[in-house]
Amino acid sequence: MKHFVTMIIVMMLVVGCTTASPPTQDSQPIPQTSIENTNSDSISEDTTDMAQDTLSPDLQQAVLAEVAKQQNVSADQLQISSATADEWPDACLGLAGPDEMCAQMITPGWAVMVTDGSTTWQYRIDLDALQVRLVDG
Repeated sequence: MKHFVTMIIVMMLVVGCTTASPPTQDSQPIPQTSIENTNSDSISEDTTDMAQDTLSPDLQQAVLAEVAKQQNVSADQLQISSATADEWPDACLGLAGPDEMCAQMITPGWAVMVTDGSTTWQYRIDLDALQVRLVDG
């Protein structure tokens, strides 16, 4: 009985280690698909300086409106002086408050410099401008 069990185990290993046979004429080939990055705002691994016009007009307006609200100035007085694609270590864009919990995940977005002509503020935003956070400093 012991030899019989050993023989069954060996046969299972041999069958499990064999390669699949080539397709026959009546078998259908499995189509090969590829995944392409179709996001035009994809972020490179390194921070890349980009011109203001790389931000969509909607994103620019959202940033300027939020900065105007936070700084208590008119959005018409503001302009984006630079925008740099970047990544942060958490969902709070690396700017969590002392009592704030943030999801620990790489969050792509933009480092944006906004000016009113006399003062320049540095902000971090996510890709949808749902978060617009002032960088203290």
